[in-house]
Amino acid sequence: MRRALWAGLLILALLAGPVFAQTSTTAIVAGQHVAGIRVGGNATEAVSAFGSLFNRAESRSGKYALYEWPLRPFVVIAEKESGRIVLLVVVLSDTYRTDRGNVTAGTERAGVESAYGREFTTEEDQTSVTLIYDSQGIAFDIGKVGALSGRVAQIIVFVPGQWKAITDGL
Repeated sequence: MRRALWAGLLILALLAGPVFAQTSTTAIVAGQHVAGIRVGGNATEAVSAFGSLFNRAESRSGKYALYEWPLRPFVVIAEKESGRIVLLVVVLSDTYRTDRGNVTAGTERAGVESAYGREFTTEEDQTSVTLIYDSQGIAFDIGKVGALSGRVAQIIVFVPGQWKAITDGL
């Protein structure tokens, strides 16, 4: 009887674990997930976890669907046809942290380089420089003006090695 009870509790814990991970985690893992939403997962999982109040738009190329939640700091980009998530963005939030170095919005650029190294490429515009760790599947927008000058404004997780293919398709 006791074994059956323990086995039942174990099965319940195994089944409930992924559900709790989807909604309660604040972890960001390069090339894998943001807040439990996995790169390679389906956009419907993000809608279930982040809520039904969202905006959906099509990318200029028509290849991707972009989802954003006005009350949450997330943007999800998924293949339009399959719904497969290829890129996740955390915008201006210090709640969500990387598993390496606890990098969050507001972290200085030196903290990013300390955690992820100096093997990155960059893209730059007037307001930010993006440090792209393509093989790891993570990028960091570093502000160039205002309070976030020299600090992380956005953290982007994507399919490793696919930064150019994804961003060119937007």
